[in-house]
Amino acid sequence: MTGLPFDDYAGAAAYFGAPIPRLFFKYLKAIDRFCQERGYVTLDTLFEVFGILRLSGMEARYQQTPVELFPFASTGGDGIHFGFVAHTLDEVDYPSGELCPMDDDGIVLIGHNTTVMFQELLRNSDALEPFKDLITSLGLQPEEAPQARYDAAGQSLRIRPLAKPGWRFVDTSDGAGVFADARHFAENHIFDYQPLDRSRSGTHYAAIAEEMRLKGLYGSQLFYLKELYWHEWTNYTLAKQYLKEMLSAYEGLDRPHLYEMANTLLNSFDQRYR
Repeated sequence: MTGLPFDDYAGAAAYFGAPIPRLFFKYLKAIDRFCQERGYVTLDTLFEVFGILRLSGMEARYQQTPVELFPFASTGGDGIHFGFVAHTLDEVDYPSGELCPMDDDGIVLIGHNTTVMFQELLRNSDALEPFKDLITSLGLQPEEAPQARYDAAGQSLRIRPLAKPGWRFVDTSDGAGVFADARHFAENHIFDYQPLDRSRSGTHYAAIAEEMRLKGLYGSQLFYLKELYWHEWTNYTLAKQYLKEMLSAYEGLDRPHLYEMANTLLNSFDQRYR
């Protein structure tokens, strides 16, 4: 008997539609076990303690949710959802972020690993008192104040994947960024965060993206396509076009999990967003 919508890791991965970190699954099982032993409702406890209203996968996605963000929960307010950012699948854990589709911040960092994420999601409330044993058993600190998600200038904290030798990361407006071997970027690619000059036409940058594809510079191609998608997602025709063009970038970067997600979104685009 479980208060979760899955029993084992395989079931959880199928439910979320992504290979979630095993540590995340272990945390959920520990929370569920605590609730079963005390007669609590697991999903109610997730909300009381962590602000998670629903455990959600694909259904939490909005049109502007980046392909690289794999949702695992929603808060029930303003479409806000939490997810893991998985550029590759060769890590045991992934950074997590929050996306509010009503804002233009893109993904806002929650934590660089699962433990930090749960610590950051702890609600600062007297209502936590009945759950102190649970919080302690999870290795979390109820008295520790969550870190700010914005810097002194009001800029959202951004996701940064774990470094890999010879790889480069460039941030994007959607907050997910592009992470790839340096050979997949143009020699003159600027790696400091620099959004597109909006005084230039989308056609101009789409042509650059196509030039990058023809040269096999799939990291730079993906950067331009992600920027174009983020700024044009309300334009149904253009958004669908840019998402379709991302397929060749994900294929060229050898990211089958991202290719599959982008293709799934593309095939359901009319049904989900028209």
